[in-house]
Amino acid sequence: MQAPMTIKQYVSQMRKIPGGRFTMGRTYSIEDKFGTYKDELPAHLVDISPFRMGATPVTVGMWREYLRANSSLSMPQIPEWGWIDSHPMVNMSWNDIMGSDGKSGYCAWASRVAGVSLILPSEAQWEYSAKDGKDSKYPWGNEFDASKVWGSNRIIRSGTADVCRTNNVFVNKFGVIEMCSNVWEWCLDGYQPYAKSFDRLGYVSVPKDPVGAGDKKCIRGGSWFNNDPVTFRCAGRFRSSPEGGLANLGFRLVAPA
Repeated sequence: MQAPMTIKQYVSQMRKIPGGRFTMGRTYSIEDKFGTYKDELPAHLVDISPFRMGATPVTVGMWREYLRANSSLSMPQIPEWGWIDSHPMVNMSWNDIMGSDGKSGYCAWASRVAGVSLILPSEAQWEYSAKDGKDSKYPWGNEFDASKVWGSNRIIRSGTADVCRTNNVFVNKFGVIEMCSNVWEWCLDGYQPYAKSFDRLGYVSVPKDPVGAGDKKCIRGGSWFNNDPVTFRCAGRFRSSPEGGLANLGFRLVAPA
């Protein structure tokens, strides 16, 4: 498999994710003196419909295709290592991807070109894919393994890496490449604490395909810049302003089954 350079190549490489029920959130204890990770709780059941997920993050080459078709747009601020077509696209905001109205931007254009609805994954879809059908701390298991991430754990990294490389990477059973490292990934949801849902009889209900609301947007996964193993956990969740981009923040897309 090669790093996709066009949206049609990207869609052709998307992986089928079967529907199912999983435990979303953290089911284990970690040291959290300052409450940084409190919003990973409570762990709760979620039902997910089948969908397709991008095997890789969207690449710089794919963003260049978008700009060629939209001459009024330009690349965002260049990262220190420069633009490399086979690397994840970075420094674009949530609004660049989804539009400030949630219905335009890159995803609207990509959907028209590909002939299929493309959108950012929800937090639930992202975590379900990362956990790979397991209730594990990391995509590969419960023990951190620096050989499976492009992060600054053993070696200080200076930037992103090729999305289809063969070193310091993990591919799960769905065929999804590297959900925890290289770049953080934007999610569709607004950031909010988890809350239990109740049905009309007062029993805890299991939400299906939930999408959170909030002014800031969820980001997942850890990046080349991070060195603490806690960052690369499947249940880890953070947030960022939808107006801003970061040199260690990218995205991948999902489509209907």
